[in-house]
Amino acid sequence: MKASVDMNDPRIMRLVLTVALPAVAGLAASAGHHAINAIFLGALGPEVLAAISLVMPLFLLVAAAGQGLGIGLATLLARHHGEGNLTAASSVAATALAATIPLGIVLSVLIYLGLPDFVGALGAGDSLLAPGLDYGRLLAFGVTLGLLQAVCDFIAIAEGNSRFSMIVLIASFALNAVLDPVFIFLFKLGASGAALATILSAMAALACYAVYFVRRWGTVRVTRGLVRWRLLRPMARIGVPAAATSIVTGFGFVVLMREAAVHGGDTGVAATAIAVRLMTLGQLPIFGFCLGAQSVVSHAFGSGDALRLKSVIRIMLAATMPVALLYSILLFAAAEPMARLFTDSPQVVDEAVAWLRALFPVFPLAAFQSVLLVMLQSRGRAGLSALVGLAPQGYFLIPLLLLLPLWMGFAGVSTAPAAAAILAAMLGLFVARREWLAILPAETEEQLTGQSTLHP
Repeated sequence: MKASVDMNDPRIMRLVLTVALPAVAGLAASAGHHAINAIFLGALGPEVLAAISLVMPLFLLVAAAGQGLGIGLATLLARHHGEGNLTAASSVAATALAATIPLGIVLSVLIYLGLPDFVGALGAGDSLLAPGLDYGRLLAFGVTLGLLQAVCDFIAIAEGNSRFSMIVLIASFALNAVLDPVFIFLFKLGASGAALATILSAMAALACYAVYFVRRWGTVRVTRGLVRWRLLRPMARIGVPAAATSIVTGFGFVVLMREAAVHGGDTGVAATAIAVRLMTLGQLPIFGFCLGAQSVVSHAFGSGDALRLKSVIRIMLAATMPVALLYSILLFAAAEPMARLFTDSPQVVDEAVAWLRALFPVFPLAAFQSVLLVMLQSRGRAGLSALVGLAPQGYFLIPLLLLLPLWMGFAGVSTAPAAAAILAAMLGLFVARREWLAILPAETEEQLTGQSTLHP
């Protein structure tokens, strides 16, 4: 199971696919799990699905912490690999894992204590409050486990062993999908059963990673003596903008669910929950591809190879944007049968169909943004990364969510994400053009390309 990927492989397309496709498979399994989980919960009634969606913004904070820490460590780890410094890479991994435990405990306590007030502030009625608390309070106990699993995934992917990450993710989510109906229906635990299945699946994944590190199937070593707390600062410089993006996404999700409740009632919340699940199903594989390819980008930056870095970015765009467009077309054409997988309520289905079709421009534009963020994060452009990353889920989306429903009613809720994605893409194009030329001017790139052609 040792990582056998040569990050200096001159066959760049093959290298990117080798590293990225397992990450795609792993996060596609994650997205599929979320969708299947929603189908099981939807069988308990649309109010249960809506209730679960109301508590999810708090757990997006957990995802934000894991993503920020993970992207920071992955970028630094891959850079040190590019420099040939495996000891420094190991220290990054060990420090990130050590920091995860206290962070997870703090987040777990905050979520458990704050959950009732949070759900109540969203205007949830009694039919939504009880299942939301049942699910959220139990899941809060698994926060540290989930964070540790996420950090381990980032370590494996960053050192080029994305295949192992894929195997663990698929296995853990398959276990979760099997346990869901057992706990929800057979043991009659309802929403709490879904939370318990998630916790047990995370424990199984961590057991796999314990074997991974003990047997040294990867290139880095993880021991207490390698922990260097000073490394949290450079990790934070890279990871905080990514975490801030997820935090703002969580806040945007709060506003989204609040506006759905105000303008659409319980039916609108349930329809929005379905749309969000299917949006995640389309976006997570794209994010997975970019996450896997980020190790190649960071390695190229660490080794000072600007021409190689630009080649990887081109491959990422060519791979992600057509796939995202195909998903948009599929969602638009099959909106009604896909919505019916989650509920048999005609009112919820009608609202969900309109929601899904309004998402058409979101996916290809989100793919472009994901590639741009990888380019910025890998080069240490934290400020620009925050500016671009916060746009579609933050400072463009939230004002649109507050304004458009006043004019369009519930339709304004579903229109806001597409409008925000378009505005964010316009900003992203401006930033991308400047950064692309800063990596390597066009004239220099032509000269280097011509030299490599003359001297293969």
